[in-house]
Amino acid sequence: MRLMHTFKVLMGGLALSLLQVLPVSAEQAPIRIGWINWADAEITAKLAAKVIEDVTGHPVKLVMADLGIQFQALANKSVDFIPMVWLPGAHKTFWDKYSSQVEDLGTVYDGKIGWAIPDSIPASEVSSIEDLNKPGIAAKFGNRILSAGAGNGQYKLSEKAIAEYGLKDYKLVASSEAGMLSELARDQSRDKWSIINAWNPHWMFAKWKLRYLVDSKNIFGGTEHIHVVSRLGFKADEPKIATFLEHYTLPLNDLETMQMQAKDSSVDEVVNAYYLKNRARFAAMFQ
Repeated sequence: MRLMHTFKVLMGGLALSLLQVLPVSAEQAPIRIGWINWADAEITAKLAAKVIEDVTGHPVKLVMADLGIQFQALANKSVDFIPMVWLPGAHKTFWDKYSSQVEDLGTVYDGKIGWAIPDSIPASEVSSIEDLNKPGIAAKFGNRILSAGAGNGQYKLSEKAIAEYGLKDYKLVASSEAGMLSELARDQSRDKWSIINAWNPHWMFAKWKLRYLVDSKNIFGGTEHIHVVSRLGFKADEPKIATFLEHYTLPLNDLETMQMQAKDSSVDEVVNAYYLKNRARFAAMFQ
């Protein structure tokens, strides 16, 4: 019994000595990546998460919410970065409000926004937003303009377009990206006319033949640049990850291809496969 007691005391003392000598590593707080439930945003966010986890070993957490909530989260530092801010036009309202409380880390890819209609609608009848005021045209569209969500930047620009073009016979109908495209699909199957709040890159342009309406007042702007925006202090706190995000770019063709592939499998599968094929290119973005 005395021998066993002596052994336990020695082992306890050894364990205490080891705890005093070996460093105790606290669990790393995850990098919190905000994203919106859009096809391109999901891929961009999940690919960034995959790269960060694999190259740095740092845990990540994906946080989905509407864009207004994401900007609030950046301002109060409950999210580290979001990789889908469309500038200079679509998200100008949020940028004007929060730009002093966030940091711009650069552009991931370029895009375009605007109102689009099926190419089957004769251009002689409708080719521009002004044409929507022609007699009888509003009724052909069911007096609706379909939108992916209420309150986001593109929705606000659509409200502005309705006012500035005097489209009194139209109502902006918001649901979600999936809801908007499901409604478009139903209209297509019934040979009904549709107007949607569209954007590139998106698989909708591969699935259906769509064309943008000419916007002579330039309300929706020209080329949009999709930025990574972080909370203040993120570059100082995580310089290696910030360097990656400053170099993080995606070719449009690759992004749209991934969007199409994800429809037949899943975003996670497509992102993992793409990352494995391009691992060296992403690793170089940390330099």
